[in-house]
Amino acid sequence: MEILKDLLPNFTDIFHIAFLVVIKYYGWVLFIFGLIYMLWRMYYVEIEHQYVNSQEWVFLNIKVPRENMVSTLAVEAIFSQMHALHVGKTFAERFIEGQIQLWYSLEIVSLGGKVSFLLRIPARMKDVVESAFYSHYPQAEISETTDYMENFHYDPDQPGEYDIFGSEWKLSDDDTIPIKTYKDFEHTSAEEKIIDPLANFFEGMAKIQPYELISFQIIIQPISDEEWKPRAERKVKELTGEQMPHQASFLGFLMIPFEWFAHFSYKETLFGEHGHGEKEENKPKNNWLSMTEMQKERVNLVEQKASKAGYKSKIRMLYIAPADKIDMTRKGLMCGLYRPLGSVMRNKLKPDVSTTWTGVDAVFSKTLEKPYLDWLLKNKKRKFIKGFKQRNIHIGLPKFILNSEELATLYHFPITTKTTTAPSSIEKTESKKSQPPANLPIAGGDSGF
Repeated sequence: MEILKDLLPNFTDIFHIAFLVVIKYYGWVLFIFGLIYMLWRMYYVEIEHQYVNSQEWVFLNIKVPRENMVSTLAVEAIFSQMHALHVGKTFAERFIEGQIQLWYSLEIVSLGGKVSFLLRIPARMKDVVESAFYSHYPQAEISETTDYMENFHYDPDQPGEYDIFGSEWKLSDDDTIPIKTYKDFEHTSAEEKIIDPLANFFEGMAKIQPYELISFQIIIQPISDEEWKPRAERKVKELTGEQMPHQASFLGFLMIPFEWFAHFSYKETLFGEHGHGEKEENKPKNNWLSMTEMQKERVNLVEQKASKAGYKSKIRMLYIAPADKIDMTRKGLMCGLYRPLGSVMRNKLKPDVSTTWTGVDAVFSKTLEKPYLDWLLKNKKRKFIKGFKQRNIHIGLPKFILNSEELATLYHFPITTKTTTAPSSIEKTESKKSQPPANLPIAGGDSGF
């Protein structure tokens, strides 16, 4: 016991020192700064919420052409044009007026097997979006519609007629690395030059029961080049083994007083000279010459992704059915949607089974943990359906970067070829439209007609 008394500190002294630090030596200032920060965050969230609610939003229903032989490159061009929504904000606009960058919602919805392509956009961008689609798909039909989720009310605390399943998607690797895109499914030497990577998905969406609904929602928020391309450049340096410039870190900030007092560098102590444990003499700038072809290809993929317009993105999937008829085998259809778009060399999209997945598993005993599991499941469902209905960009996982080529792969019209056609249940234009002849006579005036 005497040894313990010698080893353990005197708690009276500890409280005395804490009192001196907090009261006498102005430690309370930290609490004041913390309180000010929390109040500012509450204020900022509120004015941002008011700004978003003050915006006018419209829903557009796009009926696809019956025969779509146009390359998905056209959809990529559309997303490049829609990037015009991005507007730089001043300090006053951001932090006083609460203005944030607005976004689009791209949605593929199957209501009882009838597949529709919908867009939720800021009303002021309607002309821009319509002209972008019509310029590449003149035979398409675009009309305003209502929100298909508007009259759906779901409260997990009050079980009703319907039940839901949903999840968000995430990338398996750094978002500077791209997924497979439509260009990887184009083969110029094959008989079928274009293969639609979402063909199986469209077929599956068309075959659900009349009482079911499946929807995929892709939120895209335009982002400037300066906000994400420097990260791609750092990723390239990392992949090629180029020495990265030292960046400020929380550990370095904490070690400043100790380095000043003891006159030593923790980087040199822990890692050796220059913080990396090796001399820099005669060290090559990077490892490009010694890299394998696969490693070089990965670097090229990062550079190619950074060369196109980028969007902060969030992907959600939702399944709704009557509570007594819900078919959980639909998870396979929904979760397998983006499987063809991943590879060893590229990134992969996968459902987020840990956070937003509206399902729970017991750790030890399902019976003993049932009250907690029920509460957790209800909380997940409540949060997910709120984010989905509001098209909210803050609820759920952090957003990740997709460029216009990747978005065109995830959201495009079914492609028809010599041997393949789009499912008949996909909403299409009723008839083929064409422009009237340029020399068509016009009645009226002195023309004699």
